[in-house]
Amino acid sequence: MRTLIERYYSQYYFIDTTITDPNLTEDQYVNQHTNELAVIGVAPSHPVLQQEISKIEFKENAINNEVSGVRKTGGFKLQSNTILCVITCSNGKEYFLRSCIKGKLLEINKELINNPSLLKTNHATSGFLAIVEPMIKDKFMENPGLIKFEEYHKLRNIPIQKGPVFLKDNTNDED
Repeated sequence: MRTLIERYYSQYYFIDTTITDPNLTEDQYVNQHTNELAVIGVAPSHPVLQQEISKIEFKENAINNEVSGVRKTGGFKLQSNTILCVITCSNGKEYFLRSCIKGKLLEINKELINNPSLLKTNHATSGFLAIVEPMIKDKFMENPGLIKFEEYHKLRNIPIQKGPVFLKDNTNDED
């Protein structure tokens, strides 16, 4: 059986093209659910995962964001370079994490404010940063800086590890 993320999400990574040093890999992930909502988080190559995190401060407009109703009215509009939060490490280094895609902010992970270590221990799941409703749903890859899962792993030289496949899994991952 594939992992939950492999089964229900299309996985993309945001490569910050403004960073010219190839050794700096402040990448983030953007997992698009089958319902078209996107979960934003920190990619496994991000240096913040190798450091002790002191605090995570979400921007005021992200904290005060309120959406209501089925149509999620009132969400803060994001550009791909909108800063969602600032992560401060114990050595004083700060990392600015962005929304990565154009869209409407639906939710931030307020649990990270009280428990910043969650980002490091569960960055791919409960340590997500935000949930965003993308502006460009059917042409998701038109968001600048996004690359597909396989391209990211090849670019960063990270081996691809997928969950085991059982007979009841009718999908073929090799397509």
